[in-house]
Amino acid sequence: MPASISHYRRIVLLLWLAAAVLLGLTWWHVFSLVNDSHTRELANARRDLANLTRVSQEHADRTFRGADQVIRFIQSRYLELGDQLDLTALTTQGVIDVEIFPQVGVINAKGIYVLANRPITSNIDLSDREHFKVHVTTPSDALFVSQPVLGRATGKWSIQLTRRISRPNGDFAGVVVVSVDPGYFTRFYKELKLGDQGLMALYGLDGVARARSVGTREEFGSEAKSSRVFARIAAGEQEGQFTAHSPVDKVERMVHFRKLPGHSLVVAAGLDTKTVLANHNTAKRALWLQAAIVSLLVLALATALTRHLRQIRSEMRLREREQHQTEELNAQLNAIFDLSPDGFVSFDAKKRVNYISPAFRKLTGMGKEALEGVDENDFSIWLSWRCSASTPFLGVAALRTAVNRGRPDQRVLIELNQDSKRVLQLGLRSSQSTSVSQILHLRDVTHEAEVDQMKSEFLATAAHELRTPMASIFGYAEVLLNDKFDEATQHEFLNTIYVQSKLMTNILNELLDLARIEARRDKDFRYTRVDLQLLVTDLARTYPVPNGRRGLELTLPEHPLYLMADAGKLRQTLLNVVSNAFKYSPNGGPVVLKAWVRNTAAQAPGVCIEVTDRGIGMNAAQRARVGERFYRADPSGRIPGTGLGMSIVKEIITLHHGTLEIDSAPGAGTTVRLCLPTYTTLQDSFDAAGPSRSELDDTVQDTRPVVLD
Repeated sequence: MPASISHYRRIVLLLWLAAAVLLGLTWWHVFSLVNDSHTRELANARRDLANLTRVSQEHADRTFRGADQVIRFIQSRYLELGDQLDLTALTTQGVIDVEIFPQVGVINAKGIYVLANRPITSNIDLSDREHFKVHVTTPSDALFVSQPVLGRATGKWSIQLTRRISRPNGDFAGVVVVSVDPGYFTRFYKELKLGDQGLMALYGLDGVARARSVGTREEFGSEAKSSRVFARIAAGEQEGQFTAHSPVDKVERMVHFRKLPGHSLVVAAGLDTKTVLANHNTAKRALWLQAAIVSLLVLALATALTRHLRQIRSEMRLREREQHQTEELNAQLNAIFDLSPDGFVSFDAKKRVNYISPAFRKLTGMGKEALEGVDENDFSIWLSWRCSASTPFLGVAALRTAVNRGRPDQRVLIELNQDSKRVLQLGLRSSQSTSVSQILHLRDVTHEAEVDQMKSEFLATAAHELRTPMASIFGYAEVLLNDKFDEATQHEFLNTIYVQSKLMTNILNELLDLARIEARRDKDFRYTRVDLQLLVTDLARTYPVPNGRRGLELTLPEHPLYLMADAGKLRQTLLNVVSNAFKYSPNGGPVVLKAWVRNTAAQAPGVCIEVTDRGIGMNAAQRARVGERFYRADPSGRIPGTGLGMSIVKEIITLHHGTLEIDSAPGAGTTVRLCLPTYTTLQDSFDAAGPSRSELDDTVQDTRPVVLD
C-alpha cells in the first residue's frame, strides 16, 4: 500500500510538473506572438507610409512638371506675341489640360490679369497677391507655389503656380500663373484609403497645407508650423519618420515625410496609431484569452486526472472514442442532409419511410406532416396527389422496377400542382444495407425546364418570323425563274424580294444585337460624358423623315444637359423609339421629343427623355407586352417592322440603370418615356461657358452611374 501511494504521488507530482511546464510554455509563446505582432504591425505601417509618400511625391512632381511646362511655354509665347496671345485657342488645341489646370493666365507688370484661357472680367487687380509680389521683388525665374487662395477670376479655391516674365533686358514684364485645384490632390489622397483618421497632405515649408486629406475630409490652408516635420527638414533631413500628436487635430499618428526636390514643399502621410495597432490589439486580446482558456483547461484537466486517475481504464477510453466518432459521423451526415438543396427519402428493409430530409419537405411543400413509418405504396399515393395531371407520379415501385431492369440512371419528371409550378426530377437507388433498403432522390429542375421552354418558344417564334419573308423571297424568285414578265412586273417582283430580304436582314441584325447585349451585358458599353442636346439635335437633323411628314419636334431645356452614358447605345435607343413613333402614326401628326430633369419627392432624381406621337395607340394588354421579342402592336402586317426594336430599347435602358415607361390609348397616340438615374452633379461640367458657382448649380445637370459593371 505505501509503495502504491508513493507511486501515485509521483505520478501526481509529474502530472502537475507537466502542467506547470505547459502553462509556462503557453504564456511564453503568447508573449512572443504579441511582441512579434506589435513589431510586425509597426514595420508594415512604416513601409506603407514610406511607399505612400513616395507615390504622393511622384504625383506632385508630375503635376508641377506639367504645370511648369505650360508656364514656360506661355512665358515664351507671351514675350513673342504680348497681349495677342490666345490662351483660349491653346486650351481648345489641348496644350492646356483644364482637367488639371482649370485657369491659366498672365498678369502684366502692373498686376492686372490681362490674359486667361477662360472668360474674365476686365481689370482684375492681382498686384496684392503673394504669387505676384514675390516676382516683383525677386528677379529669380524660379517656380513659386502659393498657399491656397480664393481666385478673383474663378471664385474658386486654388493653388497658384507662377513664374516671372523677364524681358531680354531683364525688365519685369509680368507673371504667368497656372491655377491648380487643391481638390485634385485631395481626391488622389482619398484613393489611398488611409482610414477615418489617416492623413495625407502637401505642405509648404511655411507650415501651411496646400492640400490636406484626413479620412473623407478635405482641408486647404490649415497651419501646422509646430509639426516636427518642419524642424527636421530645417535640420537638413529630406525624408524621415516619427510618431507624435498632430498640432492641427491632436490625433496621434505615425508620420512619414518626404521633401520635394527643387520645391519648398513636403508631402506627409500619417496613420492613426490606434488604426495601426487595431489588428495587433485584437490579436493580443484573442491570444491572451486563448492562453487563459488553455491555462484553465490545463488546470482543470490536471485536477480531473488527479481525482480520477485510478478510475481511468483503457476500455473506458476506447468506448468514449468510439462514441465520439459515431456522434461526429452522425453530425456530419445531418449537416450534409440539412445543407443539401436536393431532397432525400430513405426506406428501411420493409420498404417503410424512415427518414425525410429538410430539403424534401421544403421542395414538396410538405410542412410538418409525419410520413415516417408509412410504406412505399402509401408514400407514392401521397406524392402523386401533389402532382399535376400532366406529369403523374407512377410510384416508387415503378422506379425500382426500372432500376432492376438495368437502368440505374432512370429519372422521372413531375410537376407539383402548386402556384409556383415547380418541376422536380426523381431517381431511386437501392441498397443492401439492413437499415436502408432504398433512397429516393429528388432535385428541383424548375429553372432548367423553364430555360428549355423559353429556348423552344424563342426558336419557334424566330423561325416563324424568318419564314414569312423567306417564303416571299422564294416564291417570287421561283416565279421569275420559271416565267417571263415585262420589265415593270419584273421590277415589282424584284422590289418585293429586296424588301423581304431587307426585313430578314433587319431581323437577323437585331437578333445579333440582342444576343450580344445579353451575353456581354454592359461590358461593351463605353460610358462617356454625353451632351444630350447635341445628340438629340443631330438625331433630328439626320433622321430620314417619311415623305409628307413634318420633322421631329424638339422641346429641350434652356441650359445644357449632360449624361454619363454610351452615346452610341443611347442614340440607337432614341432612334428605335422615334422610328416607331413615325411608323405607328401613319395618318400624320407631330412627333415630339422632350427632355427634362426629374427631381420629385416621390421619385428618384433622373433625366427623362419623352417621345410622343398621335398615332394608332395601344390598349392596356398591348402596353404590357411592349418589349417582348417579335411583338408588334399592329398584327395586320401593314406597318413594317421586326418586333425587336423595343426589346433592344428595354435591354439598353435597363443596363443604364434606367426605366422604360409607356402611356398610350387606342386612337390617342403613344408616349414613350426613358428615365436615366441621376447620381452625381459635377460643378465643373459647364466651366467652358464661364458661369459662376452659383449660376452653375442652377443651370447644369450632369449625371453618371455609380455602378458600371
